[in-house]
Amino acid sequence: MKKILTSILQSLFATLVLLAVLEGVSRLVGIAPGGSTFSESLIIRNKLSTHKPADEFRIFTYGESSMHGSHYYPVSSPAQWMETYLKDFLPGKKIKVVTFARMGQGSQKIYETIRDTIAYKPDLVIFYYGHNFMLPGNRKDQVLKKMKGSAHFWRGVLRQSHFLSWVYRMAITPKILSKKENPNEDSIEYKVIESDPSRLGPENAFTKDSPVYLENLAFFKENTAGILNLVRQNNLKIIFCKPAGNLKDFPPYMSKHMANLSKQGEKNWQDLYKKGLTAESSGLLKEAADFYAQSYAIDPTYADLDFRYAALLLKRGDLELARKLFIQARDYDLVKVRATSDIEQFYEDLKAQDLPVIDTEKLLVSEAAGGILGEPVIEDNVHMSIKGHSLLGRAIAEKIADYGWIAPRSEWQFTRERPFEEISKKLGVNDDLLFSADLKMVHYFGSRFENRIRFAE
Repeated sequence: MKKILTSILQSLFATLVLLAVLEGVSRLVGIAPGGSTFSESLIIRNKLSTHKPADEFRIFTYGESSMHGSHYYPVSSPAQWMETYLKDFLPGKKIKVVTFARMGQGSQKIYETIRDTIAYKPDLVIFYYGHNFMLPGNRKDQVLKKMKGSAHFWRGVLRQSHFLSWVYRMAITPKILSKKENPNEDSIEYKVIESDPSRLGPENAFTKDSPVYLENLAFFKENTAGILNLVRQNNLKIIFCKPAGNLKDFPPYMSKHMANLSKQGEKNWQDLYKKGLTAESSGLLKEAADFYAQSYAIDPTYADLDFRYAALLLKRGDLELARKLFIQARDYDLVKVRATSDIEQFYEDLKAQDLPVIDTEKLLVSEAAGGILGEPVIEDNVHMSIKGHSLLGRAIAEKIADYGWIAPRSEWQFTRERPFEEISKKLGVNDDLLFSADLKMVHYFGSRFENRIRFAE
């Protein structure tokens, strides 16, 4: 028995020594540690190696559905347009762009994705995120609960091993390459046209001063600080894109009166609000606006009122007040499906720290009627049109030129820029894609009947 135990211990020791040697060799030859299946799949498909050619400039993009391309993926996205412009403006330069953006991702997942892929030596990393910080699955309590699980713990331990990560990578490579679909090809639509997005119900409703909202705003900032630490530790170049959402064409999901409104105040508010609705439905827009203004004076925090009042002001040409109320309607919406003013201010603070930040709203607003962001350049709550993709993609290329990161600006051949229509056709934009995208939006909107009619028209 003693001999058997000794033999077992010797075998175990030899195995551990062998694993230690293999781990050391793996690190010496530059094998990267592991990542999620999502990250590994894209690494494999893009044939990324930690041994980057000296003349290659690598750009990795990260974020949520707005960078991913959403309903126009895989034909069009800001990253694809950026890559096209870069190759037109810098012929002869070896530029490799890999998109690690994924639909529905929050700041924690985005932090994990750059952590998992930074070993592949990007020169520049680009981020677009901020709309999803309050969505189910991305909130801090939910993320931490998942991270406490034993499965998550052991996956983390295994991913720290460069050798075991290589074994895993080799094991999944044939399966990944045999699949026709891209692992990044998330589906925006529901299986049944009439499906209702019920997951965004009352259980996901929070006021902008609630502890849950404030906790997740802080969580967003903490994860961004973690991203910046990784960027600085690895001496990378970085660009942030401030998230922009639909203000004028996307009504709030859910509204609530302010907490200190008296019963009499609420009754007066309701009477005026109903009179406003009646006047508006009768086409009496001036009268409706007057009733809404009186309701607003009693309680300015009811998101639906803010939105309706803003829409009337927009029609009457009072753009400054309309914009203010559209922003309030977004921020007071209990279900946060767009980046709030707090998120926008955070990016302004980054800009004040001399970090490169593209103001996406200012970039896109030239395509929006009345100078207030919405359709046609933002087609739902946050997702850009193909024209929006092109504008952001070109702005990113312009920012890279300003910093002289790939080549001095004097060497950029901007005269080679092709018309939007020509590039669209080259990317594969056609009537079938546009129709398919509209159908996906029908699913995505769920029960938003007015939006369905608008897209059908």
